[in-house]
Amino acid sequence: MTELPGWLAFDPRGPLQLGPCEFPGRIWTASGCFGYGLDGADLGAPGRGSPFDGVGAVVTKTVTPESRRGNPPPRLWETAHGALNSIGLENVGLARFADEVMPALEARGVPYVASLAATRPAEFGDMARRLAAAADGAAHWHGVELNLSCPNVAEGGVDFGRDPAMVERCVAAAREHLPARALLAKLTPNVGSIAKLAAAAASGGADGVTAINTLIGMDVDLRTGAPVLPRRRGGYSGPALLPVALARVDEIVQETGLPVVGVGAIATLEDALKFFAVGAVAVQIGTAQM
Repeated sequence: MTELPGWLAFDPRGPLQLGPCEFPGRIWTASGCFGYGLDGADLGAPGRGSPFDGVGAVVTKTVTPESRRGNPPPRLWETAHGALNSIGLENVGLARFADEVMPALEARGVPYVASLAATRPAEFGDMARRLAAAADGAAHWHGVELNLSCPNVAEGGVDFGRDPAMVERCVAAAREHLPARALLAKLTPNVGSIAKLAAAAASGGADGVTAINTLIGMDVDLRTGAPVLPRRRGGYSGPALLPVALARVDEIVQETGLPVVGVGAIATLEDALKFFAVGAVAVQIGTAQM
């Protein structure tokens, strides 16, 4: 496909107004798939500008209040149609992210959204307050994505994000400190109704939601009869998720009308256009990068 379809109501290469922020594009990178966004600035060629030209946002790998070493290896297991991961939110922690990573992203001109995870609503508020203070006036920090749906941590994670009341409280805690930044809630698909979670996020003050995070999955090593991941189950992503992700995005759009940033199994232009067809306002790319 070389031309955009006639039914598309907007140019996916154009800007996106989401809450108080205008993003430079509708094609983003998915959290965890491009690190913190610091390693791409050297990929440009003379006369061709920044390699981030046209990218709506780099969603950083998820940051937690304190640094984390993550889960024991193996952390990634490839399957026939995707991959299982159990990274466990390895990251530098909020203090280093605010003091070192954010200024470096700003200096490189990288448009970015900070992905945050915590285990209590108050922690999300504290993290949002810290980031807002550290990046006051920053031109390239567009907002925050609350990771309410990671299945690879012992506390918080996907179970934490299955409760609509908890989702609303987490979003409200962060919203208080982010009046000038976009606020998204990344939702788990491992529930009966993802639309209820989206509605709760909106009630808490979210400008939109990101859907979906990984499905819970596992694989077994037949040589030992044991699960391949030390934590037994992990997050399943890859091309096989496309029908599930599309259905979940469609559910949110049809039942709530909220802005949705679609993510999951996007490997081609056609995959991305399918998300726009069901109502997503932007997409995050992970599978194509992997």
